[in-house]
Amino acid sequence: MTAHLILESRHQMTDEEIQQRILDAAEECLLQAGPTARIHHLIAERAGVSRPTVYKHIGDQKAVIEALLHRELDRFLTAAQSVLARHGSLHERFIETVVYAVTYAREHALLQKILHEEPQIALPWLTTNADAVFERVVAFMSPHIKRGERDHVNAINPKIVVEWQARLAISLLITPSVTSRLDDPRKLRRYVSDLLDIGRTPVR
Repeated sequence: MTAHLILESRHQMTDEEIQQRILDAAEECLLQAGPTARIHHLIAERAGVSRPTVYKHIGDQKAVIEALLHRELDRFLTAAQSVLARHGSLHERFIETVVYAVTYAREHALLQKILHEEPQIALPWLTTNADAVFERVVAFMSPHIKRGERDHVNAINPKIVVEWQARLAISLLITPSVTSRLDDPRKLRRYVSDLLDIGRTPVR
């Protein structure tokens, strides 16, 4: 009896358990073999399931990568709650959220591997097909913007604030700066702060 049949016969996993097991295996395989390698058989072997099970619960390789990106977005939003819960002005929290998002993405091994080796896989997800990403980020983060009463945010649409945060973070992630080295979070924080200050400078 093969390994995946032994595993599946010993424990009747839920659909969610199977999906997470497959995605865990897929992440490891993609980090080792790269996003262009045909790895369904490796994923199945590492997850302890059959190849048809991988296709049934996730899909083809493109679907696997997209499912991983969606899962990582969920993990990012969960991790970002500690930043979103901080006190401070809207200006300060805007900056800290952007810096956190960019730093998180730059330190994410799988995302960086895909962006560097096969950018055509990830870039549409962050640009032309980013609707779903923006919708989830805006829905999750905009309630945190509303609590800044001392910033008079009642006059500001919090969804617009979050969308601008997301657009700025993605731009900083995928396009290099020609004026500053922004790999240092302190320099990145100063850069974003200066950018916001432009809008606060009186016009003469």
